[in-house]
Amino acid sequence: MASLYRKFRPDSFSSVIGQEHVTKTLVNQIESNRIGHAYLFTGSRGVGKTTCARIFARAINCLNPDHGSACGKCEVCKALSAPNMDILEIDAASNNGVDDAREIREKVNYPPVNGKYKVYIIDEVHMLTGSAFNALLKTIEEPPSHAVFILATTEAHKLPATILSRCMRFDFRLVSVDEIAALLCKVYDEEGKKYDMDAVRYIAAAAEGSVRDALSIADMCLSFSQEKLSYAQALAALGGVDKSKIRTLFCAIMHGEIGGCFSAIDDLATSGKSIGLIAKEITYYARDLLLLRTSPKLLVETDVHIKMMNEDLAFASVEFLTTVITLFSSIEAELRYSLSPRIVLETACVRACKLAASDLSALEERISRLEKKVASGAFVTQVEQSAPQAPQGDVQMSAPMVWGKVIGYFRKNESTRLQTLVGNHSDVEIKGREFIVWCIDNYLEFCNQNTIDAINRAFAANGIGYKLRIEKRAEVDKDKELERLKMMVGGDVKINIVK
Repeated sequence: MASLYRKFRPDSFSSVIGQEHVTKTLVNQIESNRIGHAYLFTGSRGVGKTTCARIFARAINCLNPDHGSACGKCEVCKALSAPNMDILEIDAASNNGVDDAREIREKVNYPPVNGKYKVYIIDEVHMLTGSAFNALLKTIEEPPSHAVFILATTEAHKLPATILSRCMRFDFRLVSVDEIAALLCKVYDEEGKKYDMDAVRYIAAAAEGSVRDALSIADMCLSFSQEKLSYAQALAALGGVDKSKIRTLFCAIMHGEIGGCFSAIDDLATSGKSIGLIAKEITYYARDLLLLRTSPKLLVETDVHIKMMNEDLAFASVEFLTTVITLFSSIEAELRYSLSPRIVLETACVRACKLAASDLSALEERISRLEKKVASGAFVTQVEQSAPQAPQGDVQMSAPMVWGKVIGYFRKNESTRLQTLVGNHSDVEIKGREFIVWCIDNYLEFCNQNTIDAINRAFAANGIGYKLRIEKRAEVDKDKELERLKMMVGGDVKINIVK
């Protein structure tokens, strides 16, 4: 039994999906009898380049084309359906020398045996050597009237400009998830296979725009599942990672829980997931959250997962998500060549935890949501009578959270100078009923009465009842400062502190 991608390979332009801009142009050329002498089909793998080349080659030789495609009934179509000398497919990856190009140049002058045109389909044409391109150059520019060249490649940028300028270029695009999912539903229906739509969309998304990859994955899932194909079975067949487990790891990162990160990584690694796949899934999850926040229509996910991710959006700012995406994307090469990839991933998670702790935008958003919940009576915080009471208006906020509210107030109400002064400062502490701002170089600026009044205004505006105190540190804690800078730059740094 043939594999699905061979069994369901299109045999007409109408059955090619996702490439209407290409098929419509080719059909119009056939119907108007305006056939070119050289074509370049370029695009990612599995999007229909060779398939369209074969359909086009048969159609231009057909005696009675049907809407631009071969009829399959005339004498020429029957002759070309079997191996023949009029449609020649050449693999440039294994026939890439100058002698192979000279052989084509010599044989191109022989007329076709059955049809009107002799078609050369050269696949992976970018693999030809420079000498081979030079040998073909004149032939591709001015071939005999009966010859048509179709060059197919995934890397058009590797072709010489002299070749590109002589071809009619068609760029094949990646096929959308919806189009692939519709095709997979049709395939499974014809195969008599029952399926869940979530499983089909997961396969379509995993194919990353390649129809051939989608059919190959669908074939594997068809064999994996004996009865109805479920999302869990599709996930298991592909060796994917359960979203709930990735969410557990991401939430630990988002809340700065280093211990939780180690535990979640151990759980995923124990279940047999590769470290590289875990890092990739973290990146994808952060990217999906970013899409859900900014462009929800572009997100391809199940309703259950979207509901789950909506809960996480309350704690993830755009800045934090982009930082996580950049961080975990950058360690891909390091994971590939590292002797201890798990340690690399764990270190990246720790760095992300520290970045989450310093994400003031996320703090402001969390505080805003907390205030709304308190105002609506969604929950009530109970404090034991024996515990020290926080000042009126504060709901057990940490010093960074209080300072985040101050920074938010300054951004909206104070001068640029004060915004910069307060925004670049993070060394704060709460002792009893006092809020202490520790300073080194900018001590005199914070002691300025205008600055003190502005901070007190921020306290009053946000209902903060702490008493402000400005203190000066005698010297820099070198270890803490070095650790803070490492977190900011994401690597080793050297620090020289001048007194």
